[in-house]
Amino acid sequence: MMRRRTKIIATLGPATDPPGVLDDLIAAGMDCARLNCSHGNHEDLRRRAAAVREAADRADRPIGLLFDLQGPKLRLAADTPEISVATGERLTFCGAGRPGGDGRVVVEFHEFSALVTEKSQLVIGDGVPRFAVEDVDGGDVHARALTSGAVLPRKGINVTYARPELPALTEKDMRDLQLAAELGGDFIALSFVRSAADIEQLRAMVQASGASPRLVAKIEKIEAYENLDAITAVSDGLMVARGDYGVEAGVARVPLMQKDTIRRATHAGKLVITATQMLESMIQSPEPTRAEATDVANAVIDGSSAVMLSAETSVGAYPVESVAAMAELALAAEESPVIHGRAKEAIGTTTAEAVLHGAVTLANEVDAAALVVPTATGNAARACSKYRPPQPVIALTHLPHVAEKLSLEWGVYAASMPAAGSVDEMIDHALVTAKEYGDLPPGARVVLTAGRTTGTPGATNLVMVREIP
Repeated sequence: MMRRRTKIIATLGPATDPPGVLDDLIAAGMDCARLNCSHGNHEDLRRRAAAVREAADRADRPIGLLFDLQGPKLRLAADTPEISVATGERLTFCGAGRPGGDGRVVVEFHEFSALVTEKSQLVIGDGVPRFAVEDVDGGDVHARALTSGAVLPRKGINVTYARPELPALTEKDMRDLQLAAELGGDFIALSFVRSAADIEQLRAMVQASGASPRLVAKIEKIEAYENLDAITAVSDGLMVARGDYGVEAGVARVPLMQKDTIRRATHAGKLVITATQMLESMIQSPEPTRAEATDVANAVIDGSSAVMLSAETSVGAYPVESVAAMAELALAAEESPVIHGRAKEAIGTTTAEAVLHGAVTLANEVDAAALVVPTATGNAARACSKYRPPQPVIALTHLPHVAEKLSLEWGVYAASMPAAGSVDEMIDHALVTAKEYGDLPPGARVVLTAGRTTGTPGATNLVMVREIP
């Protein structure tokens, strides 16, 4: 189980609902289940979340639960007439409540014209047609087609370089967020993030609910990439959401954005997920294409903490085979002598972070079989993970839900161990638990971290080399 360092997220849906499929997904390598709040109702989300917890109990493994909020998705009105647009042709876009027809297209957002700036482009559907904004007259946005294509009812529409009038969280997002908090979601991903303020608003709402999920910012808008460092600073992780970013910026811009986002997230010590169309052909085929295999390998070698499957597992014909293929591809790619995204220098301002960087270095120098990290919050394990050590990081915790929140950290494998009354007792518990959980042989050398007191966050100040009893 601990040979593969890169984690796998599988999106749940009708294809994963039949009895036994979740058990098979976990056996094939799923580390975290994604619930896409854009699809299904609250009853579906409740049922699938409960099924994940039950399957994790049967497997005796911590499986993370990620709720992916829909965000402020704009769509064309349902009564939009089909229009075939040629390059250079002009259309007028306006907000809900204004008249449509005769070259006028209504968007289901009343203040649509207030979103548009002089830099904006309007992008329909999956990227075509694309319009350049020429001027805004009252509530009307006059735009010229840069590419040809069809304008259809209920199609999505993206506004690049939009003003912040569009809310970061919709009323639907707020209801879904409440459900995620109630169900104990381990991760919350926010769609269409534009600035650090969007994540700060989400965090304030989460804290008010009393929940403590890890917050993931989806990088899928041009503004998000331009504000990447600020967003990274206030997030617990990033998702390279290549679909909508490709729509906004153009597919040619996706590869370098992906590589740069992975590098910057990893150097900041934040988890980073690469997503969208990774094994798209496996929706209908039992094997991936060579191009998909290369795509997954590049994401792994670049340093992704996790790779994500979407339609492949939620509605595809081969959900279990998709996870198994992803696991095999990731494991093979990790044979690369260099994982490019790893932090190359000590990053941190606390004594505990410096000690943990020293633990990673020591583990390499003594060729340890594992890093054994008792932790109350998971932060000690995360501090080791950002350096992408060759040894597995066995994170041991006596508190509930900490292990699940470590399920997406690169190379981290979390397990429960009994609470200890002293540091010596904690060390004994840790060695025994690591031996059983990691299947480590007696005499195996490990590097173990500890603090002067047990269960105190941020108190790690001891590093030792021990042998498994």
